[in-house]
Amino acid sequence: MLMVRNVSDFIRQMQGEPVDSKKGLKKLQDAGIDTNSKAYKVVISDMTARAGNGIAYTNPQAIKNRMMSYDSNGNWINPAIAMGAKVKDI
Repeated sequence: MLMVRNVSDFIRQMQGEPVDSKKGLKKLQDAGIDTNSKAYKVVISDMTARAGNGIAYTNPQAIKNRMMSYDSNGNWINPAIAMGAKVKDI
């Protein structure tokens, strides 16, 4: 339960700070997000394109969840292939 409270407090503190501000970037880095990685840049770019100004009020966990779908080069990872599905040539 303590962990849930800490995460809840962290999200509450993150709200209202744009992710591209110095304070917002510091909080993302403190949460373990590499803000210089290609995956981060792809995720933020995609989130900005889809949500417009609403991206400023996301939380670190949402960004981490999206980053899990990209490799270190910023390429999308097909979840079916990642789980071992075989590609059938037609």
